[in-house]
Amino acid sequence: MKPPSEKPQEKRKDRPAYLPLSPHEVELTQFFVRMAAILGVQRSVAEIYSLLYASPKPLDFDHIQGRLEMSQGSVSQGLKFLRDHGMILSIKEKGTKRERWEPTPSLAASLVNIIRSQVLPGLEKSKPTLQNVINSATAQGATPEVIERIARLQRWNSRAVELSALLLPPPANE
Repeated sequence: MKPPSEKPQEKRKDRPAYLPLSPHEVELTQFFVRMAAILGVQRSVAEIYSLLYASPKPLDFDHIQGRLEMSQGSVSQGLKFLRDHGMILSIKEKGTKRERWEPTPSLAASLVNIIRSQVLPGLEKSKPTLQNVINSATAQGATPEVIERIARLQRWNSRAVELSALLLPPPANE
């Protein structure tokens, strides 16, 4: 099977041509990709969110895929991630079956959802790991300085978890 780029154009006439991203869309995408990397979110998810964020109207799957030149699988997984984390809304217009997508009204709420679902679980999972590292370092005769550094990291991790409860608004279901 030939890759899509090698298929003769006459076989692909039914596909609409999509405009490339404008300069401001490219810059916005770069911004969201940098922010997503900080939070451990995939690049493709950030690119999809950026396109929806910059769009004046909801976009359908084909439009997202065409504008971003992304695979169906990447678009599908990205939309699922964004939907599951409350970052996008599904819009269905009367008389059509096509689902369109737009960002939720609150970027702050979306960010809180990502922190709650991506960052906090990682910090929570780190608690036993850091305790195991301290135990192992102690058992292997690590210097007091090394053990103290690891203990500081463990305290930082615990404080980050504790502070999140104070800094983040309560989850919507509480």
